[in-house]
Amino acid sequence: MSKDNTQRFELSKLLLQYNLETYALLCKDKAKNLWIRKIEDGGFILDIGEDKERIFIAIEYGANSGQFLALKKSDGSIIWFIPGKAYMFRIFLDYVYLIFLDEYNNFFLIKVSAEDGRKIWHYKVNEKLSSYTINERVIELKYFDGNKEIIDSATGELIRG
Repeated sequence: MSKDNTQRFELSKLLLQYNLETYALLCKDKAKNLWIRKIEDGGFILDIGEDKERIFIAIEYGANSGQFLALKKSDGSIIWFIPGKAYMFRIFLDYVYLIFLDEYNNFFLIKVSAEDGRKIWHYKVNEKLSSYTINERVIELKYFDGNKEIIDSATGELIRG
């Protein structure tokens, strides 16, 4: 693998190397290669995260297309996936919060179960979203124009905004 066509990501105890030409994702620990798997649709990795059992990968393969994968750390098998481009994601407690763009160019904040990818709720956000903060009770959405929205973490309902 040449350095020009390889993305590298350091996790807490693992190193991932992704070849942009062959779409092969290699997982290593300090001593040896653990597994390798091909990402079928290819693409460019936007971001990677992890929890105790899973590796989460946001992949882009077009201006507005991609996929979000949850892989088993032990063998690289796909646990679940969501088609579409995830612009941002955060792992909090037992959930993954993702910003997705739909086919009509609408942005949504989606809360899914980290374990099985089941959608808990979705909330339409403005395209000028700059950041979001998550805690056990609420999610605060901040926009570039200074506006803020506060939604309930459990239900996705607007509390203030």
